Amino acid sequence: MPMKVLLINPPQNFYPGSDLPSGNLPLGLMYIAAVLEKKGHTVEILDAFMNEPSFWKTGDTLYIGMPYKRLKEEIQQRKPDIVGVANPFTSQVENAIKVCNIVKQVNPNILTIVGGPHVSAAPEEFLEESKNTDIVVIGEGEYTMLEIADCREKHTPLTRIHGIAYREKDVVVRTSPRPLIKNLDELPFPAYHLVDMAKYLNPKMIEYRSFKDRSISMITSRGCPFNCCFCSVNLHMGKSFRAHSVDYVVKHIEHVVNNFRVKTIFFEDDNLTLDTKRFEAICDKITEKGIRVKWETPNGVRVDCLTPSLLKKMKKSGCQSVFFGVESGDQQILDKVIDKSLKLKDVVKAAKACKEIGLKTGAFYIIGFPGETKENMLRTVDFALWLEKEYGVGIHMFVATPSIGTRLYEECIRKGYIKKDLSSRAFAEARQTGGLPLIETEDFTAVEVKNIATNAVNRHRRVNLINHLKNPRKTLEIAMSQPKIVAKFVKSLTQT
Repeated sequence: MPMKVLLINPPQNFYPGSDLPSGNLPLGLMYIAAVLEKKGHTVEILDAFMNEPSFWKTGDTLYIGMPYKRLKEEIQQRKPDIVGVANPFTSQVENAIKVCNIVKQVNPNILTIVGGPHVSAAPEEFLEESKNTDIVVIGEGEYTMLEIADCREKHTPLTRIHGIAYREKDVVVRTSPRPLIKNLDELPFPAYHLVDMAKYLNPKMIEYRSFKDRSISMITSRGCPFNCCFCSVNLHMGKSFRAHSVDYVVKHIEHVVNNFRVKTIFFEDDNLTLDTKRFEAICDKITEKGIRVKWETPNGVRVDCLTPSLLKKMKKSGCQSVFFGVESGDQQILDKVIDKSLKLKDVVKAAKACKEIGLKTGAFYIIGFPGETKENMLRTVDFALWLEKEYGVGIHMFVATPSIGTRLYEECIRKGYIKKDLSSRAFAEARQTGGLPLIETEDFTAVEVKNIATNAVNRHRRVNLINHLKNPRKTLEIAMSQPKIVAKFVKSLTQT
C-alpha cells in the first residue's frame, strides 16, 4: 500500500539584530514531493513557516510561523505514515528537532526523516542530538526519500538505501554515499500544486514577506567544482556541476509564467553561468519566445564566467541585477586563504561591463578568515568602496562563519580559533553584520572584525544616502521608508 508522506518546513526563529525574514517556496520539499507522487505515494506539504504566520517570543528570541500547538493538530489530522522535515540552516536546527519531537508525541510509529545541508554535514552528531529523528538524508533527497517510502511500504531493510544515517540498537549506522543525480532533467517540475502559491506570489499576504510581487526562486543547476574554504555546497550537492538542459529550464520558466503569472524569477543556483554557452542559449530562447519575465541572481555568480556577449543577452532576456561573489579585495587572501581561484582584475572587468550596458550590480564580501590580518580586511573594505564609487557595485559585507564540515571549520577547530559554544544561536548571530563573529585568531579579535564590518556598511550607507539626497524625490522616498537610517546619518553629521 502506498505511503502517506507529510513534508514539513518548520517555523523559524530570529534573534536580536537578525535580518528581516523572507519566506520563499520550499523548493527542496517540492522536488521530493513531485518524485514521490510520480511513483504513486500520497504527499502533502505543510509549510509551517509561511502558511500560517504567527509571531511569538521566548526570551529575546522571536519565532515566526505556525505555533507548535497548531502544528501538532495538523499532524494529528493528516495522519501520515512518514514525516520528512527540512533543515536548510544550522541556525534553525532546533526547530527541525522540535518538529520530530511533536511527530512522535502524535504517534511513535510515524517515521521521521530530516534532510538538508546541516544534517548532511553532520549526520551522526544530529542523530545523537535528535533522539526522535529516525533517519537522516545525506545529500540530494529526491530518490533517497522515494526509496525510504518504498522500503517502509514493503518492509525491507534500510541497509539497501544509499545516502542515509539511522540508528540500529542505539548505534548510528551510515550507509554508503548516494551517487549524484547525473541527469537532472529526469526530475519532474517542483510540486507547485501542493502549496498555496498565492501566499508566495503576493507579498501582502504575508507581512514579513520581503520579495517582489509575484516572484519565486528557481534552481537550474547543482554542484560546485570550486574549493572555497568556507563553502558547504559540495558537502550537500557535490563538486560535480550538473545542469538542467536549456529546453527544461525554458519550459519551467514558461510553466510558472503561464500558470501562476510569475513576474520575477530569482535564480538560486550556486554556479548559474558556469557553463557560459548553456546560459547564453537559455537567454536566447527566453528572448526568442518573447517570455515576459524579469530575473535576478541573488546567490551571486562568478565574474570569470561573465563575458560581454553573455551580459548583453542576460539584460535582453530580462536580467535586472547581477551579484558577484568576490569575498576578498586582497588578491593574496583570495589565493592563499580562501582558495577562490579568482582574479580581482576580472571583478573590475565585469563591473565595468555591467555599468556600460546598464545592469545593476552588487558584490558579496567576507572578512575575518584565519590567515587574515586587520590590514587585509581593510583592503577588502577599500576595494569594495572603490568598486562602488567607480562602477556602482553595491556592498554586502559579511564575517567568516565556520559552517560545519568545511575546511574553514576544520581549521578553526584544530587551531582553537572558535572561542564560544557552537550553538544554533551562535551561528545565527555570527552571520549578521551586527553580530559577534565566532572566529578569533592571533591577528584579530571578534570585536575588531565586527567593528571593521560595521564601519564598512555605515560608510557604504552614508555614500548612498548622500547620492540620493541630491535627488529630492529619492530623498523623500528614503525618509519615508528608512527613517532610522536618515536619523543616524543626520546625527553623524552633527557629531563631525
